[in-house]
Amino acid sequence: MKLLIDAHCHVMTLARPAIGPFVDSLLNRGLETLYTQVAAPGYLLRTLLRHGGEELRNLLSVVENDAAGTFMLMEDDLSGLFSGPPSGHRQHGESRPRRAGLMDARGADFLGERWDGWLACPLIMDFSRPPGAPAPVYYARFPRKTLEESVREMLAGVAAYRRERPEGRLVVRPFLGLDPALRGAAGVEEILHRYFRRWKRDRDAQLAAFRSSTRWKGDPARPPRLAFAGIKLYPPLGFDPWPDEPAERDAVRELYSFCERHGVPLTVHCDDQGYRTVPLELALRNTDPARWAAPLSEYPGLLVDFAHFGERWLPVPRGEAQDGWTRTIAGYMERYEGVYADLSFNGSDPAYWPKLERFLDSLSLPARSTARRRLMFGTDFFISLTRSRSYLDYVRDFGESALDRGFKRALVHENPSRFLFGE
Repeated sequence: MKLLIDAHCHVMTLARPAIGPFVDSLLNRGLETLYTQVAAPGYLLRTLLRHGGEELRNLLSVVENDAAGTFMLMEDDLSGLFSGPPSGHRQHGESRPRRAGLMDARGADFLGERWDGWLACPLIMDFSRPPGAPAPVYYARFPRKTLEESVREMLAGVAAYRRERPEGRLVVRPFLGLDPALRGAAGVEEILHRYFRRWKRDRDAQLAAFRSSTRWKGDPARPPRLAFAGIKLYPPLGFDPWPDEPAERDAVRELYSFCERHGVPLTVHCDDQGYRTVPLELALRNTDPARWAAPLSEYPGLLVDFAHFGERWLPVPRGEAQDGWTRTIAGYMERYEGVYADLSFNGSDPAYWPKLERFLDSLSLPARSTARRRLMFGTDFFISLTRSRSYLDYVRDFGESALDRGFKRALVHENPSRFLFGE
């Protein structure tokens, strides 16, 4: 199959996020939270309250679906089945006309080519880590946020989508969220054995696993083979790429060793915002791609996607470059063949695409050539709805950008195909 690929999106219900600890961080770290929201205009929370809360209501209309419903909504949106707000309605300060769909029952038309379908990689986030002391409320107990329930929700959604739309043009290859330090080395080994035993980085095998997803019996402890395409790591919830504590270091070593041996891709959050339940200083330290210098040196064959290409939304400390994280990732790309980056969320503002081109032009010719082979298209849907009206708008804005056609094709097909399937 010739597929367009969204390498980074999210599909989850409101039962999955650890909303309580997130609210606690807003209430208990007032100045820090105020700083992050004022200093990063147009990112997450502030944007939801604009235009009378329309962005918030639009986002809720997505996350109030179950996983299968969200997959069908994504496919329907790409097919042009949503009309959008009434004519003349102003969204994000401008009138946004209805956009023509790019998919139909036979496939997709995009970048002047015919494609067989659209592959989405929804990333599970591991919300299992207790946030610390219980909140000072009557029901002072941290709710159960088990990884098994996240797995059940995702795999049930994939299976239900396949049952309801056996001829659908959406292909779903999810990533498993994992917090290694929380599990310990033995726990990481058990999870990897459960979900990645007999794993293959192979297109035909992964597509066959998707087509057979309806056979799953519903037990997250007994997943189907090749249920997941990779692993998602998330520093704002507590993940540290190279912990100082010996037992936690052993846990990440177990993960990296397995993934390097078997070619399992890793996607790690890498911008300075996101859904955060740890203090800002800790989140920034662990998100900084410089924190990966030791892991990449010790495990040079790792496949790592630095999500959001290290975009900085907050003003950086004096003496640091605003694009410093991005340049660190570009440097890793030159040294390590397995280092990639996705551009998810960044493109929710169409002005990002010329900004990306200017950044690439600032690199040496060899570094620029390497980056063009390692960058991947992603949307960060549904989080992208804080700035972009719809999934279709995000994709169309990318397709209509001034980036050259060959680069756009590499971003949405060739590069993620290489990352996911080794092609």
